[in-house]
Amino acid sequence: MKLFSTRHINTSIAAMAGLVLLIFLLAYFETGTTPALNDNRQTEQHPNFYLINSYSEQYDKSGSLDMIMVSQSVQHNPKDDSISLQQPYFQLFQDGVTTWEIKALSGTVYNRGHKIDLQHRVTMINQSKQSSLKTPQLFIYPDKKRANTEQTVTLQNPNSVTQAIGMEADLNTKHITLLDQVRGQYEPTMAPDNAE
Repeated sequence: MKLFSTRHINTSIAAMAGLVLLIFLLAYFETGTTPALNDNRQTEQHPNFYLINSYSEQYDKSGSLDMIMVSQSVQHNPKDDSISLQQPYFQLFQDGVTTWEIKALSGTVYNRGHKIDLQHRVTMINQSKQSSLKTPQLFIYPDKKRANTEQTVTLQNPNSVTQAIGMEADLNTKHITLLDQVRGQYEPTMAPDNAE
């Protein structure tokens, strides 16, 4: 006598399938949504689109050019709706004139472009290219025209180098405030020998 006949196995499979279907339907009727069969959701961990050698322009409310962004690659992460950037370069404008150039090795855009986190060898250069600021990380808020960091900062001018920890910048007025442990070195320009 067979312990498990074909009929007995088929009945067991049908009962198990019915139980799984019952659990699925109960979950559906309780929540009104289809239950997730896999909690890992691997698709949300991968970008749902990417661009190579990206170039984009942003305009202000009056239609004037506000910002240009160039990036070696752009990836959208659906899990947190962020955008990852590789070697991003930003050009900021005011009244149609370039005010700042900012570049980094990597970055992340959050809140649909309201916050940008730049990391690794961040350099910020003003329009006259007479001064530059270097830091490992910089947060930019394009709508507010503000930038800040809590990291070390090196500010270079033609005749001076200033180092600090932490910085806040108003990108419209070009006013930079160094926050803590500020120290600098100034080298005056030598006057020519025939100057009176």
